[in-house]
Amino acid sequence: MAKRQRLPKPEGWEYVRIGRSRLHGRGLFAVRDLPKGTIVMEYLGERVSKKEGNRRTDEQWAKGQVYTFELSRRVDLDGSVPSNVARLANFSCDPNCESENEDGRHIWIKAIRDIKAGEEITYDYNFPLVEPPPVCKCGAKACRGYIVGEDHKKELKAWIAKQAQHKPERQAKRRTKS
Repeated sequence: MAKRQRLPKPEGWEYVRIGRSRLHGRGLFAVRDLPKGTIVMEYLGERVSKKEGNRRTDEQWAKGQVYTFELSRRVDLDGSVPSNVARLANFSCDPNCESENEDGRHIWIKAIRDIKAGEEITYDYNFPLVEPPPVCKCGAKACRGYIVGEDHKKELKAWIAKQAQHKPERQAKRRTKS
């Protein structure tokens, strides 16, 4: 079997296009078949101190759209800048890409399996558990139900169990008119 040749790192956004997403508003879609291992795009943004990154993350959580990445212990990347098309890649519990931190200098979005032309580009944001966690609409067979990273599944499971214990009994009942 012939060895597949990897595509070169993109110089811009030539491997993706913006389109309507069934997951969440807009999304990114492959414009060609992308083999596993392809660097699909770079996640761009403003480099900020950890303190400023934490402030912006809190502000973004309040708006329901978080674009900050941790580059290192001291530096974050705020990807909310308009030139960062990669910010439109949506979350999935069964993603076709992952984010890769290159020595605290670059964040790359990389294919973890073959991606067909027209397929939406998704990755696991690896968000920690926040209460309440944002609801996930990815539709994957193994959907966690919430936008919480794979690394935080145990915490999510415990939170779900805790919520089930404190669920109030339903008091309202349907009644016919007298």
